[in-house]
Amino acid sequence: MAITIYLDESGCLGWQLDAPYQRGGSSRHFTLAAAVIPEGNEAVLNRPIRGLYTRRKRPLQKELKSVEMSAGERIGFAENLPRILRARPDVQFMAITVCKANVGQAFRAHPNGLYNYMAKLLLLELMAQHDAVCFIPDARSLKTELKHSLHDYLRTELAVHGAMTTLQTTPWESKDCLALQFTDVLAGIVWAHHEFGNSVAYRSAGLAIRQKTLFFPR
Repeated sequence: MAITIYLDESGCLGWQLDAPYQRGGSSRHFTLAAAVIPEGNEAVLNRPIRGLYTRRKRPLQKELKSVEMSAGERIGFAENLPRILRARPDVQFMAITVCKANVGQAFRAHPNGLYNYMAKLLLLELMAQHDAVCFIPDARSLKTELKHSLHDYLRTELAVHGAMTTLQTTPWESKDCLALQFTDVLAGIVWAHHEFGNSVAYRSAGLAIRQKTLFFPR
């Protein structure tokens, strides 16, 4: 079976941790989120985002980022996630968050390595279960050379695990892809919970988002 995986992020991979976030400092956490659908089922993800535009009377050409959404819109989005999964058990929502304060110097000096490692922890097992994967990361999340690095890294890891998965990686701009905008909101909800303790939407999602954490205190 073929699946499509959309990947987006929230937070940053900067390392200025001695100043408040957005006041000279970097985020304390970084989240990757993925929305997974059977191939050709983009409407499942597009529909909730299109509804946000309609209610705001906002043209689709003017991208709505998750940071622009009201608290009520984020809660409404989160409350819809369990309903989507009940109607479509073949859909998955996933996220991994790193606590950056505990990241070692090797990863700090090689942040794309941390990004790739997190993507592997989040997605490799799932990818290995399928014959074909269309992988669509947000194009703005990665520099051009790093997009190829991530693809090659995941393909190599799949081979190491004996998976015969055909991996096609096609970065898209989120402004042109409602499904990536959906994933952006997903990432923002998880990240805000860890970064700010802003957890109302996070709790509303319940167990709909399968989550992992990395380098958090025990």
